[in-house]
Amino acid sequence: MAIFCVIVWGSTFVVSKDLLTHLLPAELMLLRFLLAYITIWIIYPKWYFHLREEWRFVLMALLANTLYAWAENTALTISLASNVSILVSTTPIMTALLIAVFHKEDRLSRFQTIGFGIAFFGMVLVVFNGAVALQLHPLGDFLALLASLIWSVYSLLLRRWSDEYSSILVTRKLMFYGIITTLPLFLINAKPIDLSFVLTWNNGLKIAYLGIIGSALCYLFWNMAIRRIGVLKTNLYIYSIPLVTLLVSAVFLEEKITLMGVIGIVLVIAGMLLGTVRAKTDS
Repeated sequence: MAIFCVIVWGSTFVVSKDLLTHLLPAELMLLRFLLAYITIWIIYPKWYFHLREEWRFVLMALLANTLYAWAENTALTISLASNVSILVSTTPIMTALLIAVFHKEDRLSRFQTIGFGIAFFGMVLVVFNGAVALQLHPLGDFLALLASLIWSVYSLLLRRWSDEYSSILVTRKLMFYGIITTLPLFLINAKPIDLSFVLTWNNGLKIAYLGIIGSALCYLFWNMAIRRIGVLKTNLYIYSIPLVTLLVSAVFLEEKITLMGVIGIVLVIAGMLLGTVRAKTDS
């Protein structure tokens, strides 16, 4: 399930970048969450509401949906895509650091740390793919790094509460409160969504892909993966998202994969294997 998610998210990175040339980040977020919520409600139309517990879902939705998506999408409009891809992909490192601070009994072993480091270095090579053009864009780069931290905090909260609720219920709640918490950002712009752009066949399919597959299905699978294999192992797969983006670009956009990209692919896979295999041994 984690592999499926990173394959989809690796492709949505390109799709989102294209749609953001005509839609504001808050507009794209709202459309994704609406489609995702409708989809999951159809799949799981079971009512669940307990006032004393709803703050949990509000907090997770605010982090994983609204703040994360806003930070990442806004970063894409300010900074280079390569910068954003690298900084957002520091999530496994962020998660490991937070766990080391708040859950010392689950912190990374020496071999896992080496695996995480190798995978991160490989991911950087994949992002550059022979065209090293790193340029600093302080605000955009900060937002990308903030998105990484936000997702890490969300992962720890999900880890804490996942055993109390079904994964599909958590996902549906996240999408519902994602809509609610995104509305203020949407209304601040005081501009209606350009339906002539959204309702074209091509763009409509892209938004449906982002909402139904990229949000509804992938959030569900990601939540289930964290429940089954743990937050550290699941977040480790985030390193492979740029790898997927590179392969998708090579197949569909005929972009060349350089020697640097190939080395990066090998290092990402090797680092991920080292991290996950060692994690199984430790557990």
